[in-house]
Amino acid sequence: MIFDYGGTIDTNGLHWGIVILEACLRSGAPVTRAAFREAYVQVERTLGSRPVIRPEHTFRETLHIKLQMQFDALRISNPSLAVEIADSCYAFAGRTISRASAVLSALSERYPLVLVSNFYGNLQTVLDEFHLDGYFSRVIESAGAGVRKPDPALYASAIKALGLHPGEAVIIGDSYKNDIRPAEKLGCPSIWLRGKSWDGQDDAIEHPCVIKDFAALSNLLL
Repeated sequence: MIFDYGGTIDTNGLHWGIVILEACLRSGAPVTRAAFREAYVQVERTLGSRPVIRPEHTFRETLHIKLQMQFDALRISNPSLAVEIADSCYAFAGRTISRASAVLSALSERYPLVLVSNFYGNLQTVLDEFHLDGYFSRVIESAGAGVRKPDPALYASAIKALGLHPGEAVIIGDSYKNDIRPAEKLGCPSIWLRGKSWDGQDDAIEHPCVIKDFAALSNLLL
């Protein structure tokens, strides 16, 4: 079984842009959805192209950096509010990961698990931080692989690491573009953890295996 990480294990299908935006709106931050989306995309491109996040950064530290960069892009000068929102998002991720951990523990006793993620170079630190490091036989991160999803090559390397044929490996993720579509191209079965849409582009797409909650994997696979 091959899992995506961000948006799948840590938010139960919610795009991180939605998680952070909703936290901003709850806090009273002076943002509009359109402006936030533009700032979010800008910051993610920066983090994907520059080593701002170091391998030793925890996820709490990563969120602090991201929120301050997003506030800078939005021209909001309120560092304490950025920290407050980052800590709120971190608490949400912690609760979500705690629920997912029980499912991963049970699955890892029956199946070999691999993790594939577009991340910033500190995924192993994050897995250690949330006590997820023991569930995966291999962790493949875009920052170290030199390729990013939706390129199917990232998932292909995971299938190779498992020593399986594509039809024998199930891909589980929250993004149609980054997870489900690459699975289709490789000939892998897939499970789509379908949460609230970030941009509405996937709303009309149909898929034979859709779940709304990470915990539903227990009923499907155990």
